[in-house]
Amino acid sequence: AEHWLGTDELGRDVMYRLLVAGRLSLFIAFSVTLMSETFGLFVGAVSGYFGGWVDSVIQRLVEFIIILPSLPLLLVLSSILRDFRFESLPLEWSQAAVIIGILTFLGWTGSCRLARASVFSLSKHEFTEAARALGMSDLQIILRHMMPNAIPPIIVNATLAVGGVILVESGLSFLGFGIQQPVATWGNMLQDVQKDMFTAPWKALYPGLLIFLTVLAFNY
Repeated sequence: AEHWLGTDELGRDVMYRLLVAGRLSLFIAFSVTLMSETFGLFVGAVSGYFGGWVDSVIQRLVEFIIILPSLPLLLVLSSILRDFRFESLPLEWSQAAVIIGILTFLGWTGSCRLARASVFSLSKHEFTEAARALGMSDLQIILRHMMPNAIPPIIVNATLAVGGVILVESGLSFLGFGIQQPVATWGNMLQDVQKDMFTAPWKALYPGLLIFLTVLAFNY
């Protein structure tokens, strides 16, 4: 009764570790999504609003990032930076900050393209000309008119991105390139039970089920 889901090989309560792991996994997912979608929205709005050579430069950068082999790049960057430590942060949040930075760097391109398409159409509307006639600068028009009107598809993209980030972070931690033990995430809790898959396969059920249900919930 003291340990509803049992304990691991070190006697740690599995249910408590699942809750702590969920806090960190969800924090990473929300942070990456918020930062990447916001940055992509702004860059895409600039690209669609100005067009011309500005649009060409930004879209070539977007295409370059998209064609990068993301999984090998994630593994290499995570391996290089996983021992990096922010002195002002505890170990788990320092590791989380590194993962957030890497995933944000690779994750803003989708929202950028969506925002570009929306703003490219919006910039031709009469209210844009009216804003210019009132003396608003290009930056003010982008921030006050283009970005708010381009948000609906970004919100849809963000809900899908949260689930994707959880899966990527779990995969990195499962492979040993993400958050390191003894800090708990759902991914490295799955890594812990590999050796017991044939003798106690139910140990993988709990973190795997939480990953599945969380991603399914955000997709719905």
